[in-house]
Amino acid sequence: MTLTSAAPPAASKMRGGALDALRFVAALFVVVFHFGDTAPISLQSMHGFLGRGYLATDFFLILSGFVLAKAYGAGVASGKVSLGRFWLKRFARCYPTHVITLAILVVMVLTAGALGMQATNAGRFDLAGLPAQIFLLHAFGLGGGHWNIPSWTISTLLICYAFFPMLWRAMLRLNSVWISLGLAIAIIVGSNALSLALLGEQQFSLPFQWCMFRAAPLFLVGLALARAVQTGRWTDKSARIVGFGGGAVLLANAFMVGPDLINVLAICAIIIGCGASPVTRPIPGAEWGAKVSFCLFMVHTITGAVWFDVVEPLAARLHPAVESVAWEAWAMWFGALVFTLIASDLYNRFIDEPIQKWIGRKWFARPVSSRPDPRPAAEQSA
Repeated sequence: MTLTSAAPPAASKMRGGALDALRFVAALFVVVFHFGDTAPISLQSMHGFLGRGYLATDFFLILSGFVLAKAYGAGVASGKVSLGRFWLKRFARCYPTHVITLAILVVMVLTAGALGMQATNAGRFDLAGLPAQIFLLHAFGLGGGHWNIPSWTISTLLICYAFFPMLWRAMLRLNSVWISLGLAIAIIVGSNALSLALLGEQQFSLPFQWCMFRAAPLFLVGLALARAVQTGRWTDKSARIVGFGGGAVLLANAFMVGPDLINVLAICAIIIGCGASPVTRPIPGAEWGAKVSFCLFMVHTITGAVWFDVVEPLAARLHPAVESVAWEAWAMWFGALVFTLIASDLYNRFIDEPIQKWIGRKWFARPVSSRPDPRPAAEQSA
């Protein structure tokens, strides 16, 4: 396995690779984690790893830095992409979906209140908390944190994006794959040790009120991993060994419910392996999964509220066996996942993609090129 300094390999023009597929799997794991307590038997009680859905969020935080470095690193470093333009593009990618999701939730809550219906989690949808949610202040403990909880990642990543050009230029000084990997490991181990010492909790599972302490180091790890891929002479074989090795370690550690530090290091290996390995054949459905993953992550609060507060109680009234017969209860719970997937796909097709295309035309219009975008779908939608 050759890992020496070298020029970065040519980017693969094929879409639908492993990183695209993993984005979808991670987003779905977040949904399963958040729906876990509503299952007929709590998923966490069935296996301890099913209570660690926060690791999927950590994956997204690392992948965000990794993908941005690959997609925008050269343009930012050369000055072709200004800080203002870069940050505005990231803001335009995240914020509209955040606001639309909140608006839908508000309409749902007001309609339910008018009909005399109450949310399962009383007090969760407090109108007084909306301003903090709208302006993304809830992630810093300033109230309103329970409307659409996953949106805390947008709060902290927008700050990380502001520092991305400066951070990436610093990363470019690292000309050794081993130094880049060493830096990534040092950040992971060091930030986790600091979190345990100061807060008494692992950094990987900190509540969203500590969002910067949780997200910023992992975003920086993603940049270091991208630099490791860029500076290493990765053969297809070496990349696959690292990627599949990381996957094997993650599965074994998950089965044993081992330390999260091992899980995060394994996730890093998977990202390196997938990022360094060229996409020679698209994985069926992977490109679709990458496009849907962001909507899946953001709107499952809506679908969960509809399903568990409206559909399930209505089904129980019409057919009481839904709650008393085990297989029917589980079928009802799995129905929530199917409903969420369908709703996320529709949201992506008819809301998110049209809005992004409109913003692209109005704000970031450029001369149309006849050449297709060579970046994988994971990089285009990052």
